Amino acid sequence: MRKTFSFAFVTPMGIYVNRTFYTCARAIEEQWYLRAATSGTWLIPVIYSKDSIDSIRVIYDGEIFNANVVPDTSKISEFVRRSIRRDVS
Repeated sequence: MRKTFSFAFVTPMGIYVNRTFYTCARAIEEQWYLRAATSGTWLIPVIYSKDSIDSIRVIYDGEIFNANVVPDTSKISEFVRRSIRRDVS
């Protein structure tokens, strides 16, 4: 399985990459999503496989850890996705 290095946005709704939201315990514990809601989105490096979208590897603060897909990502409206794109532009 080939791995791809990229950047993901930390947003109020999760870690966003490849039109999918992910989450992990560290992001919840450190209130990344609240910070994104109050201070704006930011980029973090990630590693993922195009063959499997169930999880990604997040690189943060010298560590690498798993983030899993947020359930019901498909229900997030295109309007919300456009808002995220506008906020990070």
